[in-house]
Amino acid sequence: MKKVVIGMAVIILIIMGWMIKADKDYEPGDKVGSELTKTEFVYSKDIELPSYREDIAILPKHGFTVGFMKKYRHSAWVAYKLECSETKGDVGRSNYFREDEILGKYSPSTDDYYASGYDKGHLVPAGDLTTDSLAMWDSFLMSNVSPQIPEFNRGLWKRLEGQVRDWACQFDSVFVVTGAVLHDSLTSIGKRKVAVPDYYYKSILVYDDNTQSSISFLIYQYTKADELRSFVVTTDSLESVINMDLFHNLPDSTENAIENRVDFNLWF
Repeated sequence: MKKVVIGMAVIILIIMGWMIKADKDYEPGDKVGSELTKTEFVYSKDIELPSYREDIAILPKHGFTVGFMKKYRHSAWVAYKLECSETKGDVGRSNYFREDEILGKYSPSTDDYYASGYDKGHLVPAGDLTTDSLAMWDSFLMSNVSPQIPEFNRGLWKRLEGQVRDWACQFDSVFVVTGAVLHDSLTSIGKRKVAVPDYYYKSILVYDDNTQSSISFLIYQYTKADELRSFVVTTDSLESVINMDLFHNLPDSTENAIENRVDFNLWF
């Protein structure tokens, strides 16, 4: 009997050890799993981050950061650095979409999408996170999801995601900000009134000792056009649409030099 009790105690300790390790994995010092304060966000010098706005909640995840607008039950942006190696791993999709508990009642639900006609489109694509199982897991949080018509999600948007991965390998790494243009006139789906964006954007920056350049896209999700080049805009012009300073931790001189033009010869 004593051996059984001891054996059970050992098993409990092992399980507790796993739980503690998992908890540490999920909430390290970078505050993954909690909402950042303005001070914490402004203190960060990560190049991929946009400027701070009071109406956007900052949610650090594994491998990326989410800027979420509770008013619209939708993210204004997601930002991350993409290394070429991260696109070549063997971590498979979890396909388990679930609410973002940090957001509580503001989190979209899978029920909101039921019979809506919209796909649950990723903002940070799963294909960018194939070397990190925790990042892959976080990419299926509903804070990283947007209502997209199937033709767009599986067509033009998917091709742009693939192009970004190609650029990450061409340049070794790129910085990416992806988001939606959110405003009060948008339609919504579900009981939680998840906004359905008309326009999505993606801004990509290469920034190393040899190359500094940015390219941005602003795309109408109901478009019939399918040529990525036709949606290219300067980062400056995109910033005027979304009312944010992208890559705001760059030196001002660098921003001024690269964000008002697009070097097509470099990117295409």
